[in-house]
Amino acid sequence: MKVFDFLGKFLGKVKIGSSETISIEIPEQIYFRETAIYTAASLIANAISLSEIRVFEQHRPVINDDYYVLNVAPNKNENSTLFWHRVINKMIRNPEGALVVEINGELHCAESFHIRQERPVLGNLYDGVVLDGGFQMDRIFRAEEVYLFKMEDENICNVINGLYAEYGKLLETAARAFRDTNGRKFKFKITGAKSGDSEFNNEYQNTIAENIKAYMQNEYATYVEYDGEELKEESSNKSAKDSSDLIKLREDIFNIVGQAFKIPQSLMTGQVTNVKDIGDVFLTFAVDPFADAITAVLNKRATKEEYLHGNYYQCYTGKVKHRDLFDMATSSDKLIASGVMCVDEVREENGLMPLNTPWSRQHWMTNNYSRVEDKAEPAEGGTE
Repeated sequence: MKVFDFLGKFLGKVKIGSSETISIEIPEQIYFRETAIYTAASLIANAISLSEIRVFEQHRPVINDDYYVLNVAPNKNENSTLFWHRVINKMIRNPEGALVVEINGELHCAESFHIRQERPVLGNLYDGVVLDGGFQMDRIFRAEEVYLFKMEDENICNVINGLYAEYGKLLETAARAFRDTNGRKFKFKITGAKSGDSEFNNEYQNTIAENIKAYMQNEYATYVEYDGEELKEESSNKSAKDSSDLIKLREDIFNIVGQAFKIPQSLMTGQVTNVKDIGDVFLTFAVDPFADAITAVLNKRATKEEYLHGNYYQCYTGKVKHRDLFDMATSSDKLIASGVMCVDEVREENGLMPLNTPWSRQHWMTNNYSRVEDKAEPAEGGTE
């Protein structure tokens, strides 16, 4: 999360480009929530970045300029991985979604924008579009001129922030209890005469206090006591406390965020055991909805006429999971033998280069498959 996001929450609007430096205190509890949201957003963004944005012309996949822009380099400063990470993070964190504008055939994700006018029938108008680096575009965009990637009307981060309000208090309480129980406390005794001496008070603030601080913080240190002074550690009857309460609260926060994004709990905490099943659930319920939204937005921008003529886009998530070539051998053989895929299609699915030969582009089928009608006909010489 960028510093301006925090500034926006605590101080309202921030003037970009100002030379004034603003220092603010950020509560430590926020980092637990932000870490959980970052983990969820990063998992989804990584999956989308590994996906292939397929381009179809006349219902056939092609590799053209659009394919290059969507899968390799959307603009001169970004590759597709960075671009789609930016889009997914905006979709998750910004209640208005991620706005992408096209400039000279390149795609740019706006850092911020404003809905100038909501027009349910004619389409909204957008202005105040600020690109990466603080460059503000001085024009108004119509709805059909932009890509607006948005998942739901209710921004999930706002819901998580509301749920986190009480958990933040619990975390603060648990952290304070941990510090109070395990912290070391000392008594510094001085003579009564010195305690009211103004000269001594100045000396204490400037010298003695620093010496005591250095003595308690360093692993190997020596503290010199003078007559009338005694530094003594306070004994505590409280038993040492571990960080289990903090860890449990952290796990609860990660579980809440994971449920909100439909991500399996074990994937959020990094304790993955059954990779295949967890990966399938993650792709189906967490990633595919984002992929469907991207597909729909790209096709909406390309117009209805192009879509009906077989010219469309597809965010294909089938290649997200790692596939071992030897584990896929039996499945690959079955796909070819049943005529579902040709040799080149199977090679591409397994991450290999297609052969692009006449025979590798043909579909094959073994003699084990035949028409139902052929099996229903009686054999020659038989009786009905």
